[in-house]
Amino acid sequence: MTSSVIPRIALCLTALVAADRLSAQTSALSARRAVAQAAPDTSAPLIRRTEYGVPHITASNFRGVGMGLGYAMSEDYGERVLRVLLRNKGWMGRIFGADSVGGDWNALLAMQRVRETYHLLDADTRAVYEGFADGVNRWIRANRAALPAWAEPVFTGHDVAAGDIGQANVAAAQRLVLRRLRSDSLSSTPSGAREEPAYSEDGSNAWALAPSRTTSGRAILLRNPHLSWTAGYWEAHVTVPGKLDFYGDFRIGGPFGVIAGFNRDLGWATTNNATDLDEVYALDVDPADSLRYLFDGVSQPMRAESLTVWVRGAAGLESRTRTQWSTPLGPVVHRTPGTIYVVRTGPAGEYRGGQQFLAMMRARSLREWKAALAMRARATSNLTYADRAGNIFTIWMASLPSIPHAATGDSLFTRARTSNDIWTRLLPLDSLPQFLNPRGGYVHNENDPPHFGNLRAVLDTSRYPANVERGSFDLRSQLAVQLIGGSDKLSLNDVMRRKHSYRMLLADRVKPDLLRALRADSSTPALAAVASLLRRWDNTVSPESRGSTLFETWWRLYAAAARDSAFAEPWRWAQLATTPRGLGRPDLVRSSMLAAIDSMQARWGAVDVAWGEVHRVRRGAVDVPVGGCSGALGCFRVLGYERAPDGKLAANTGDGWVLAVEFGPTRPRAYSVLAYGQSDNPTSPHHADQAELFARGQYKPVWFTEAEIRVHTQRSYRPE
Repeated sequence: MTSSVIPRIALCLTALVAADRLSAQTSALSARRAVAQAAPDTSAPLIRRTEYGVPHITASNFRGVGMGLGYAMSEDYGERVLRVLLRNKGWMGRIFGADSVGGDWNALLAMQRVRETYHLLDADTRAVYEGFADGVNRWIRANRAALPAWAEPVFTGHDVAAGDIGQANVAAAQRLVLRRLRSDSLSSTPSGAREEPAYSEDGSNAWALAPSRTTSGRAILLRNPHLSWTAGYWEAHVTVPGKLDFYGDFRIGGPFGVIAGFNRDLGWATTNNATDLDEVYALDVDPADSLRYLFDGVSQPMRAESLTVWVRGAAGLESRTRTQWSTPLGPVVHRTPGTIYVVRTGPAGEYRGGQQFLAMMRARSLREWKAALAMRARATSNLTYADRAGNIFTIWMASLPSIPHAATGDSLFTRARTSNDIWTRLLPLDSLPQFLNPRGGYVHNENDPPHFGNLRAVLDTSRYPANVERGSFDLRSQLAVQLIGGSDKLSLNDVMRRKHSYRMLLADRVKPDLLRALRADSSTPALAAVASLLRRWDNTVSPESRGSTLFETWWRLYAAAARDSAFAEPWRWAQLATTPRGLGRPDLVRSSMLAAIDSMQARWGAVDVAWGEVHRVRRGAVDVPVGGCSGALGCFRVLGYERAPDGKLAANTGDGWVLAVEFGPTRPRAYSVLAYGQSDNPTSPHHADQAELFARGQYKPVWFTEAEIRVHTQRSYRPE
């Protein structure tokens, strides 16, 4: 990274230190002194980069693992790592000015919690945090001349750990209360047709296949997330001989943002879920004192805490202070003359998230892995699991409160007058929706509600509390089950190939009605021509497919006009894997198709345009066609796009990191692909070296054994 990425800021460290002496916060000077005193207690870890720049970090202890992760991650993501740690530290405003102060106050609260709890973490977890900070600091010192003036080696283990502190979302709760008080609807009003698809691709896919469903007789795990390509997926392999041997994906800025991965014995994948982790309580104000509230028949005081951050201004650093009001039930998010509103959140204050992930990474069996889950230190995510013993498992994880009243959802707040009105514990782990080795030999999750993890054993929603996620079984998930198949025995190659399926399930469901509607208006030449094109189309979004671009353009316009009546048969529980289907408004087909034709002609100059002509993967010098579409259209190979200056659509979200692993008797066999490359630095040879591989639906082998790593090492070094 060079200083051209972020302009140099004319702010010297001595000024920061002087300001800190006036504040209650840790000074840059003291932080640097702490780093200097915390010298590594062992030799630096060995980092070996194999093809595509994947780091394999071998260390004699857990501090070395953290150091290797911090150093190697900084090599690839540079200033992005530093910004995450500055945000954790609550220093964004003092470095980048008022526009960046955003989360500094919240960061102070998280840092307070770190100071209270850091010593309670186990020694290995603390060592990883401290090593990570050391690795980042070493990288800064080694590259000082190329970095902006604000980049200083000031980070500590506390700064890293602060990123794993659970906090209540005060701002979201405040918006909720204000909307409710104004009687505004929480559902968005459907808008008219948009120039570009408005689909959200945030999500993931995950499968686990039991030995009974594989040609090798071994369990297989598949994982791929669908977040923005700016989210930063980063592969690494970490080893402490005899204690840890884990390969996975780490989110930028810390050592424990593990999306998915595996060791010799087991692996897991995360997918996003929809959780209701908090409740907003309305407390009665004490009529005699507006700063007190009534609870359990007693007047209770609110607690006021002053939080001060430093902000860079035209005249130098200036302090900004705000008061955070709170109660033992949670922080105050809004006040009216008669009511105080507070939010109580399941994961608030939780500090052991890193410790739980480290335990999951080290687990050798399902029993040990579930024991790590029992810590309940990670707030959300579905977890899909497979292991060498042949077990498959999935669980809808959530720090879900056990509420003593009917769930109100996110649209209501609860009047709380006594302790009987509030929740005091989380739902037990065993009571959460889960599948262990179910009939059919598979589990899957594509961000659907938890009940559909195996269609041969659909969970009864009435068995679960009202704050457990409900909802429909969407098209992407239905296609996933079709790809898994009813009784097919799949090889690892089969799984990898099916992951990159170009099929669009929506077309299967509505194209027959679309063609019938077009035939009914065959007198219009333009409609007759597109009907012929769509009949020939194979219902895929492969780069070569013709008809797919037109269909997607038409559906967007038709669905915007038809709104809730788009389908003839909406999704139904009784037909959960075959609905929705058909067109509910065939009378809108003519107008929406003519509009789609006009749009295609104006945008591309033709109607018969191949998907890959306009849908591209662009990264560095790479510019290649790619197949994939929105999960809302029933694609399993999920991609979202943004309009490029030349008018074409460049992939920028969706399938990012794909991992497929088969657990053998002695070692796992795995393949992966990172859609854009290992490094965020445009000058790195690994910035875009996987982009074309991904676009073609191909993978790279994962090197896991010592023998493989030695053969494929292209660079070997230790942090300076």
